[in-house]
Amino acid sequence: MNLSATLALFLLLPLAAGAIVQFSRPGANALRLLLAFSGSFLLSVALTHMMPELYEAAGEGIGPWLLGGFMLQVVLEFFSHGIEHGHMHTSPGRALPLLTLLSLCLHSFTEGMPFADARVHGDLPFLLGVLLHKLPMAIALATVLQRSQVPILRSWAMITVFALAAPAGILVGYLGGGSLGEEFLHRALAVAIGMLLHIGTTIIFETTPEHRFNLQRFAAVLLGAALALWMVH
Repeated sequence: MNLSATLALFLLLPLAAGAIVQFSRPGANALRLLLAFSGSFLLSVALTHMMPELYEAAGEGIGPWLLGGFMLQVVLEFFSHGIEHGHMHTSPGRALPLLTLLSLCLHSFTEGMPFADARVHGDLPFLLGVLLHKLPMAIALATVLQRSQVPILRSWAMITVFALAAPAGILVGYLGGGSLGEEFLHRALAVAIGMLLHIGTTIIFETTPEHRFNLQRFAAVLLGAALALWMVH
C-alpha cells in the first residue's frame, strides 16, 4: 500500500468510528469481542513478524527502544484512563479532560511515525493490526464524548484532532527518516511496537472480567491469532 493510501486510512478511520457511534451506538459486548480479536491479532503480528524483522535489521541495541515504548504507554494511560483498550468510564455532563485527548493523540502520533517507512506501510499484516486496534479505540473515544454530553461540534472537533494525529506522525517520520536516516525509523518502529505490546496484552487480559472464562472472547482471541499467523507465514 502506498503512503497516500496509508495516510487516508489513518485519517478516515477515526471519523468513520465517530459516525458509527453517532448513528448506531455499538453494544459493549460487540466492542469487547472486537477488542479481543484486534488485541490478539496485533500481539501475534508484533511477536511473530515485526519484532524478529526489527531485531534482524537493527540489531540487539533496539531493545531499550522497545522497552521505552512499553513504558511510555504505561505513562500515557495515567492520563488516557485506558481508552486505547476500550475503557469508557465517564459521567454525564463531565467534559473529557484535555490531557486525556492529548495522551491519545501522542499515542496515535507515535504509532504513526514508523509508517513513513515504505517497508512498514507496505506491510499489510502490521498495517491491518494497527488499524484494527485504532477502530475500537476511536469508537471508545467517540462514546466517551457522547456520554459526557459534549456539544456535537466540539465532539467532532476533538475526534478530528485525534484523526489528524497519526497522519501528522507519519509526516514527521517521513521528514525524520529523510534527515536522520534509517536508524530513526527503526527506533520509531521499536517505540511503536513497545506501546502496542502493552496494549495487546492488556486487551487480552481485560476482555475477561474477573478472569472468568468466556467462550466468545476466547474464540475471538484464537481467531485473531490464527489470522495473524496465516497472514505472516
